[in-house]
Order: sequence, then structure tokens, then C-alpha cells
Amino acid sequence: MSSAIAIIDPFCLTPSTTKALDTEQVGGTEAVVLRVVQALSDSFHFHFYQNGRLDMDRDDCGLYRPLDTVSAANLAGVNSIIVINSWKTALKARKLNANCPVYLWSHAHPGRHNRRMGEALADAGIEIICASRAHADHVTRFLVPENRRLPKIGWIYSPVEDDLVADNTPRDHDRLLFPGMPLRGISEILATFNAVRQDRPTLQLDIAEPAGPVWSGSFPPAGVNFLGRLSRSAMINRMRRSLCVFYPQTRHDDPFNMLLAEANAVGTPVIAQKGLGANDEIAGTAGQTLDTNDLKAVGERLDMWRLAQPAIDVPPALRMTAVAAAWHEKLGERTLGRPNPPGVVPHGLSSRPAAAPEK
Repeated sequence: MSSAIAIIDPFCLTPSTTKALDTEQVGGTEAVVLRVVQALSDSFHFHFYQNGRLDMDRDDCGLYRPLDTVSAANLAGVNSIIVINSWKTALKARKLNANCPVYLWSHAHPGRHNRRMGEALADAGIEIICASRAHADHVTRFLVPENRRLPKIGWIYSPVEDDLVADNTPRDHDRLLFPGMPLRGISEILATFNAVRQDRPTLQLDIAEPAGPVWSGSFPPAGVNFLGRLSRSAMINRMRRSLCVFYPQTRHDDPFNMLLAEANAVGTPVIAQKGLGANDEIAGTAGQTLDTNDLKAVGERLDMWRLAQPAIDVPPALRMTAVAAAWHEKLGERTLGRPNPPGVVPHGLSSRPAAAPEK
């Protein structure tokens, strides 16, 4: 192993090592980080600093420390620093190590109170790594109105495991699945399902509830089955058995939707809003993204798939092999310890019209 990489996670919900990945007890962002680390462990050694951790631990991938042990001495020997989601923590990391590259690995859209972070990150030479091209585009448009210069902004996808593939599980062509991500847009999804079911009364919609029951009525809507919380393995099995993942909501854009990607990985198509978030990057083939306000089009797409299941796979760029290669290139490109140049606007995004600043 040639290089040490520090990963600082000030918002960690479940401080864990890579050994916890098989237990399905690790949060979504933490699981993405740990899987990428595992894939890179032959080339890099990692030093984790995790919120909520009370003691030190280690595994084959590296060393795990409490967040309050971040110091100039501990960061002095690393070749790169990755900070999860917190731009203010990234600035603190830069002060503790003035020379090595610092990356802000963002898994969420920035809030309104973060509108001025662009210049601060640019001045500190900190690069933002987003979860998708759409996410990078969103962050750039968000920052342009309030900042005279921006940091470098790029993206590396959250990875889908290489061995997550389609199999011969028989599908129920009357069964749709909303896997809960979380339950944003659920009222719109239920309304769309009710509308398309009027002419297709055998359709059923299974809804996973990641935070517990959400339906307070005495009887669920017709054709709707609330499954409660599912483990990841149970969710994947449901995807394999379903006609499609049903996600026709138009209000909430995700930086990256892992459940849509995993559905495609096992050969299950999705119904998702065209042009919303990273939907097109994840599921932009075989007519999976469309105007979901067009109920006739949604119904016709379901009818088509009920007659003949489309051949679906996740884009190669989302597979772990490609994601690990992208991170390997990123972390290995500045071995001389030179920080990223300040004030870089991503190519192809700087000329796009800026969004009006929020009031």
C-alpha cells in the first residue's frame, strides 16, 4: 500500500468498519464510503475519523478514530484528505494540512445557509466531488449567484456492486415496488398508481417503509401493500420479483438514487420522472424516464413491460470497477502533495445560466 488517505465524517450516523457491511446495519452514505474504501484497499491505507466513535479500531483497510482526534499531527503524514458532506470541516482540514489535496465528497444538495461556500473552498483549493453529473450541475448553479469564483466541482458515482446482476427469479407482472427512498413524494406516487390502476385492476403496489408504518388509515388504498422496513437483501429480492420500481414523483430530485441503480443492476426497470435529478443518468434507457404527469404514457409503458420485459442493466460507469478506477485516478494524481488550484469552474457548466438566488 503506497499512500495513506484520511477520511473525516463529521455527520456519521453509524460509526463502523468495513466488517459491518455484511450486517446491513450501516447507513446509506457510510455504506457507500466503506465499499469504495474496500475496493481501494490494495492501493491505499485509510485513516477514518468518525462522528460518534468512542474508541479506536482497525481492519484490513485502515485505522478508525473518534472525530475529536483530528489534529495537525495526525493529518501530517497523509497524501489526501476526504471530508464527507461538511464544507466547514473541509476548511478546518485545510488549515491542519496546508499542502495535501482536500476533497469535499458531497452526497447531498447544499442548504441555503451554504450559499457562500464557493469562494471559501476555492481559496482553500478544495475540490468538491459530487454523486452524479446532475448533482455537480445543481451545486454549480446553486453557488454561481453568490460567489465570484468557484472551486473545482466534479463527480464520481456512488457504486453498484459488480456482482449484483440479473438472475432467473420469476417476475409477477402485476406487481410494482416503491422501495421507499425515503418516503418523499409518496402522495404523488399513490395518486399516480390509483389513476393507472383504474384500467388495470390487477396491479398491486408494494411499499417499503424505511422508518416504520406511514399509513394511518384503517384500510390501505386499493391495491397497495405496506411492507414495513426491509433489509437490503429483502429489498433486492423484491426488486427481482417485481415488474418495475414505481417512482413517478416530480418534486424531489436526488443527487444519486442508489435504489434505482440497484433495480437496474438486477434487470428491473423503473418508472421515474424524466429530467429530475440523476434519474436520466441512472435509468435513461428503454423508456424508463418519462413525463410521469402524463398518466396515459405511464399506463402504456406498464402495459408494454407486462407484455415483454425489457433488457435492463445499470450503466457501466456506475459499477464498482469504474467507480474505484475513478477514485484511484483522483487520489493518485497529486502524489507530490500539491493542492487543487483555486477558482476553477467546471468545464461545460460555467456558461450555463445561473439560478436566481433564494431569498
